[in-house]
Amino acid sequence: MIGLCMKAGKVLSGNEQVEKGIRKGKGYLLILAADSSEQTKKDYVLAAERHHLPYRIFGTKEMLGQALGKGVRTAVLITDRGFARAMLTKLE
Repeated sequence: MIGLCMKAGKVLSGNEQVEKGIRKGKGYLLILAADSSEQTKKDYVLAAERHHLPYRIFGTKEMLGQALGKGVRTAVLITDRGFARAMLTKLE
């Protein structure tokens, strides 16, 4: 599903893009890799909570990167409400 979001252009990935997207209110769902450092997870969770952004901790950095056709990714921001709802349903 993340790959489909990527093809549709509804994903931000990479630390700078994700952080900027969160600050600008562009995201509807934040997905964090479970193997991210505790500090990284804490920082992203605080940012998500501050901006009332739902988040899930799922998969590994390598898995997120592969789903996007890129290298390892710590965080992925879904920027479409419909895709975010579908992802939340699948992740729960």
